[in-house]
Amino acid sequence: MSRIGADQPEQGSSRTPTVVLLSLLILAVAGALFGYVLGLRDIDENKSASGDVPSAVPSDVTSAGAAPPSKVVDCPPFISAAVKQLRPDAATPLQQVQYVRTDSNKEAWICRERDGSGLWYQGHDRKENWFDGGEIPEEGKNGLLRPDVQDRGNRTYAVTNQDVTYVVTPRGLSIGSRTYGAIQAYPAP
Repeated sequence: MSRIGADQPEQGSSRTPTVVLLSLLILAVAGALFGYVLGLRDIDENKSASGDVPSAVPSDVTSAGAAPPSKVVDCPPFISAAVKQLRPDAATPLQQVQYVRTDSNKEAWICRERDGSGLWYQGHDRKENWFDGGEIPEEGKNGLLRPDVQDRGNRTYAVTNQDVTYVVTPRGLSIGSRTYGAIQAYPAP
């Protein structure tokens, strides 16, 4: 009797299909985990400033500095009222384009007239409360309202008052050469 081929596995061995099935199972689990992690990252990037609701604008558009989320938010009514006093023909209520609250008791709004014709800056130095706590900025005391804001692109807005330039971005507020970091912003950075 010849022993040729005695060291080779039998044709009916189940070892090869088991290895293939285990390999497929491992690849499927790895692929599912990879997809899950990428999905979470995409959801986090698309969240709107208002909470857990995904933004209507893809994250690659907002990060490029294009239009903010499609949700229209009005600026606080006191800003529209003050703008109407300065320019009775202004299209109010104004729509909020940018808002920032800083780590140094400052907040600023960039508001667009309803018809898109003009941008306004409203700044506020907090005395006791933030605006949402009831404190309304007073021009010349703890507030500054200025028209003719320049849109510099990439969600950056600037206005000059008596040779001092105010720049508002989602990351903060710069007044002259001083920069204040944002603790809250709309739309979110």
